[in-house]
Amino acid sequence: MNRHYNIPIFIPHVGCPFTCIFCNQKRIAAVTSPPNIEEIKLIIEQHLKTIAKNSTVEVAFFGGSFTAIEKAWQINYLQAVKPYLDSGEVGSIRVSTRPDFIDEDVLNLLKEYGVKTIELGVQSLDDGVLQKSGRGYLVADVAKASRLIKKHNFTLGIQLMLGLPGDDFDLAIKS
Repeated sequence: MNRHYNIPIFIPHVGCPFTCIFCNQKRIAAVTSPPNIEEIKLIIEQHLKTIAKNSTVEVAFFGGSFTAIEKAWQINYLQAVKPYLDSGEVGSIRVSTRPDFIDEDVLNLLKEYGVKTIELGVQSLDDGVLQKSGRGYLVADVAKASRLIKKHNFTLGIQLMLGLPGDDFDLAIKS
């Protein structure tokens, strides 16, 4: 049986210029500073020791808004994973980010370094809920980013969050 494993690399609140009402990563996470390249390699090595051969393995950059990180750091992080992609120990990379930090240049960079999945922290598909939550973008930005991601043949994940200010059952179902 071919199982799927994510090797999580937590990048706490790096890149994101906003502090949404629900986001206090300093308080909710044990990690307060981003990992350096050696720490990323160590995390990958430790996880690979526990994963069965012939598994689908993905390195996943979670926590921050990956595409909002300074470009040089994005490249450093992605290059740290490259040897594992080249060896076949890792099949792909997944990143989490915001819809307002997606454009053609970003997607070309991600594709070049083996990213196959992009998770957008959308939270809601209602402009009022997004505004009350301090997200800094609108539903039109989500639609634009989603179209671009699909156009570039990435797998798209959408993160939703129920119960934000102004949200209700009907709006959540609509989202």
